Amino acid sequence: MESIDSRKYANPAQALPGRYSASHAFVRAVLPGPQALLVHQLFNELLNGIRGVQFETQIGMSEVALRAIFDEFNTWVEACEYDSNGVIVIRNASGHPFGQFERDYTEAEIRALRNMSEFVMLDLGQAEFFTRTGFTLAEAKQLLDRWNATLLEPLHLNRETDSVSH
Repeated sequence: MESIDSRKYANPAQALPGRYSASHAFVRAVLPGPQALLVHQLFNELLNGIRGVQFETQIGMSEVALRAIFDEFNTWVEACEYDSNGVIVIRNASGHPFGQFERDYTEAEIRALRNMSEFVMLDLGQAEFFTRTGFTLAEAKQLLDRWNATLLEPLHLNRETDSVSH
């Protein structure tokens, strides 16, 4: 029986043949403004705020590839409207999302975004997450669930037990 190196699961390209194979098909994802801004903040924390990240094994994608995706989100954020106080406007006066971010993703990219979301959530924790991103962990969990639901082989979390990382 062939031994399985669990560290390779984060990077589907290195997994055993036929296991966690990444599809080359694209999935269109439309993120409302608040979720797109949250993804931008997650990228910012991962790339600029957390030290010692092993991108290939912990996220499943190289830092260079992640920075390329981040640049697209960053361009979107820079093109958004800002109020007179310099605060980004992502909701209209009645509170509905203003604007959206659209992009085609590969399964490998979605898996990396899901891993990034979870990694940043776990690394920052409840209080620090809100302070550094401006979003709650509940909002991040909704995004994580969205990435997870998009995958053909979603990560199944046992919702009845606490994470071993806490």
